[in-house]
Amino acid sequence: MSDSTITAQVWELPGRLWQLRPEACGLLTALNERVWQAGDPVLLELVRVRVAQLIGNPVPVRARAPASPAEQDVVDLTEQFVIDVGGTTKEMRAGLTARFGADGARDLVTAVYVVEFTQRLQLIAARLLGDAVAVADSVAVTGLSAAAGVLAAAGLSAAADASPAGLLDAYQAAVVRGSTLDAVTTELVRLRCARTHHCRICQTLRLADARAAGVDETMTAKVDFYERSDLPERAKLALRVTDAFITRPDLLSDAMAGQARASFGPDELASLSLDITKWSTQKIKVTLGTDGADRLVTDADGVALFGFDPEGQAAGFRRRP
Repeated sequence: MSDSTITAQVWELPGRLWQLRPEACGLLTALNERVWQAGDPVLLELVRVRVAQLIGNPVPVRARAPASPAEQDVVDLTEQFVIDVGGTTKEMRAGLTARFGADGARDLVTAVYVVEFTQRLQLIAARLLGDAVAVADSVAVTGLSAAAGVLAAAGLSAAADASPAGLLDAYQAAVVRGSTLDAVTTELVRLRCARTHHCRICQTLRLADARAAGVDETMTAKVDFYERSDLPERAKLALRVTDAFITRPDLLSDAMAGQARASFGPDELASLSLDITKWSTQKIKVTLGTDGADRLVTDADGVALFGFDPEGQAAGFRRRP
C-alpha cells in the first residue's frame, strides 16, 4: 500500500468541512501527520483498524492478530478507550507506564485519541454536511507531506510547538476560536461529553457564557435524561448528534441528519462536529488518571466557572494552592 493511499484512507476530512473551517482542519491534518511520523506505524495501524471495527466505520480494514504482548496491550487500551474510557483501571495505567514509560504512555494515549476522533469526525461531518470524505483541492497532498506544508497550503502559519501535544493544543484553540455554536448548546454538548466520558474536572466546570445565558444547574441536570426532558428540540438534536458522535456514528440516521440540517446552519454543524472532538480530548486525561477536580475552587453548587481567552485557551477558573 502506498503512502498516498494510506493518507487518503486515514485522515482526510470532508471537503465541505475544509471550506468552512480551514484552520482547524489544517491543524488536525498536521496533528495526524505528526502522530503517525512520531509514533510506531505498526501499533497505530492496529489502533486504526480496531477503532474502525468498534465504531462501525465502513472503510475497508485489514485486521490481523496482535503479534506481541506490546501489540496486545495497545489493542486492549484502544478497546477500553473507545468503549468505556471511564472504566480504565489503575492497573491498566500502571501496565502502560511499565511498558512504555510515563512519556510514552501519554504519547500513545494521545495518538489513540487522534486516530479515534479523526475517524469519528470524518463520518459525522460527512453525514451532517452532505459531503464525501475528500480533502479540499487547495490542500491536496501526495504521500506523507510535512505538517508545516499542510498548514502553509491552508494559508496558516506553522504552530510554535509542532510536537503532537503542541499541535493538539493549537487544534483545540482553533476549534474554540472558530466556533459559531451558541453558548447554551455548547454547554449542553460539553457536559454530555464529560458525563459520558466520566471526566471529573470537566463535569465540575461550567462555561461562564452559558451561565450568563441562563444555563443553571436545573438545566444541566437534564443532560442525563434529555429525551424525556423539556429541553428545546434544537438542544435535543445537538445532544443526539453528540451521542452518535461519541458512541456509534451509525446511530446518526438520514432522518436525524436532515433534522439537524433544518435546525442548524452549515457553519453551526461544522462547529458542533469540531466542538465534540475538542470536548472529547478529556478522554486522554481520564485514561491517564489526571482528570481530578480536587484543586478547583468551586461555588455553592460545587462547580467552577470558566471561559476562553481570545486565543482559545481556557481561562477564568481558580485552583487551590
